[in-house]
Amino acid sequence: MRAARFTALAAMMLVLVTGCTTDEGEPAQRDTPRAGTLRIVAGSEQQSVVDTIVKPWCAARKYTCEVTLKGSVDQARMLAGGSRDYDAYWFASSVFLQLGDRSNALQDVRPMFLTPVVFAAWRSEMTKLGFAGRTDVPIADILAAVESGKTRVWITNPTQSNSGATVLLGFLNHFAGNGPGTPLTQQQLDSPEVEQGITRFVKAMDQTPPSTGTLMTECLAHADQCRAMFTYEDLVIEKNAELVRAGREPLLVAYPRGSLAVSDAPLGFLPQPGNDDARRIFTELQEHLRTDAGAQAALLKLGRRPAASVGLTLDEPDPVVFNPAWGIQGTINEQGIQYPSAPVIQAVLDRYQTRYRRPVAAYYCLDGSGSMGDNDGWTGIEAAATQVFDPEQAAQNFLQTHPQDVTTVAIFAGGVTGGSPWQVRGNDGNTLRGLARDIAGYEPDGGTDMYACLLRATEELTGRHNGDRKRLLVLMTDGQSNTRQRDEALDALQRAGVPVVAIAFGRDADPRQLEEVAKATNGTFVRQDDLVAALRQAAGYK
Repeated sequence: MRAARFTALAAMMLVLVTGCTTDEGEPAQRDTPRAGTLRIVAGSEQQSVVDTIVKPWCAARKYTCEVTLKGSVDQARMLAGGSRDYDAYWFASSVFLQLGDRSNALQDVRPMFLTPVVFAAWRSEMTKLGFAGRTDVPIADILAAVESGKTRVWITNPTQSNSGATVLLGFLNHFAGNGPGTPLTQQQLDSPEVEQGITRFVKAMDQTPPSTGTLMTECLAHADQCRAMFTYEDLVIEKNAELVRAGREPLLVAYPRGSLAVSDAPLGFLPQPGNDDARRIFTELQEHLRTDAGAQAALLKLGRRPAASVGLTLDEPDPVVFNPAWGIQGTINEQGIQYPSAPVIQAVLDRYQTRYRRPVAAYYCLDGSGSMGDNDGWTGIEAAATQVFDPEQAAQNFLQTHPQDVTTVAIFAGGVTGGSPWQVRGNDGNTLRGLARDIAGYEPDGGTDMYACLLRATEELTGRHNGDRKRLLVLMTDGQSNTRQRDEALDALQRAGVPVVAIAFGRDADPRQLEEVAKATNGTFVRQDDLVAALRQAAGYK
C-alpha cells in the first residue's frame, strides 16, 4: 500500500509542477502540438477576454486554441521549471512574468491591454471616507484611510495574486519616496522606513484572499465584512454592471495618485521543437488583440484599456462602461510605477510571508476516515502537506511560515485521532517537516465527525496563547459527518468569529454541511478534487 501511495504521490507532484489541466479539466497535451493548435496558459483575469474575443476569433479561423487558466504562482513555476505543455504564457502583469522568465525563454512578449489597480469601496463607504466625487486622491490619503481603522479593507495575498503584488509594490515605492519612473531598489527595501511603513499597511488589511476572482466574489457576498478593497479597474466595471442590474449599491473607485500600479497583461511565445505552426497562430492572435478595430472595441466594452493607446488616456470613452458616476476616469494623466528587477520582487514576496504580514494561528482539520484511504484522498493530503509545510516547497509556492505563526494539524475520523493534534510554533524547518511526516504516517480508518474537530479547533484558536494573531481554520472532508455535535460546534464558531475554509473532496462529500459551516463563519466553501491545489489555496488566506 505504501509503495502504491508513493507512486500516486509522485504522479500528483508531476501534475502540480507542470500544471497539466485545462479550463475544462482535461489533461494538456505533452507531445508535439497538433497543426493548427495554439496552447495558452493564462491568468484567471483573462477569462472574459478569452471567452469574448479569443475563442470566437480562433473558431472563425478554424484554429484550435486550448486555453488553460492558472494562477500567477503556477504560471511562474511552470515557466521557470522548463515546462513544454504550453506554447504561450499570458500573465496578468509583468510582476510574476519576471519571476518565471529569468532565463528570457519567452519571445515576442507584448502587453495586450492595460488596467490600473484601484482602491474601490461601496458608494456609501467612499462618501464616509471623503473620497466620493474626487478626481484626485493622493496615495497618502488612501493610506491614511486604510490605517485609520475607519473601514475594513481587503487585498489579495500578494504572494499568490498579481493584483495584491502590484498594490504592495506601489506602496513600497511610496514609502521609498520614489516617483512613478523610479523602480524600488534592494537598498531601499532594506531601509527601516520602508520596512516599518509597509508592515503597518499590510497589517491594516482585514482579509487577504488568494486570488482576485475570490476577492471580488467574497467581498460582494459579505458587504458587511468587506467595505473596501484594492482590485483591478476592469473587474470593478464588470461587477458594477451586475450590481446595478440587481438593484444594489455600486462600487466607487479612487486612483492612488503618486504611486499608481498598472496591469499590462503581457502575452509571450515559448518556442520549442515542433510548434512553428503555433507561432504563426500566436502572431496572428497577438496582432488581432493589439490592432484590430473590432478587438479593440470589444476590449473597451470589457473595461480594458487598449495597450496601443496613449498611456491610460481613452479617446471618447463610453460612459456606460467607463462610468464617471462610479469614479471611473477616461483620462488618467499619470504614469504607472516602474516595477523593480526580479530579485527585488522575489525579496518583496518572501518578506511579505516572513516579515510584513500579520502572524497567523492556522488550524487544519483533515478527514482521516476510512474512505480517504479508498479514494486516494489521503495520498492527496500527503502531497499537499509537503507543499504547504516543507520550507523548501513552501518557499517555491510563496507560502512560507512566519516566525511567529502557530500551525496546528488535527486528523479526525469518529473524533480527533491518530495522535493529533500536532502543533508547531514558529518556522523551524525540521519541526515543520515533522508535520508532513506525521501526516504521512497516519493510516485512514473509521467514521466521520468533523464537528468534533471544529470544536477542538475553536477552543484552541480562542485561547490567550494566540495573542493578536490572525486566525484561520481549514476543514477538509470527503464524506457526510454525523451531526451529534453540530449545533454546539456552529455556536462556538460563530461566537469565536473564526473564518473557515471548508473543502469538499470527492463525489460523496456533502456540500450542504460544509457550505453551512463556511456561511456561518463568513468563510469560504471550496469544491476541489485536487487536494494539493485546495490546501495551497487555503494556505493562501494567510
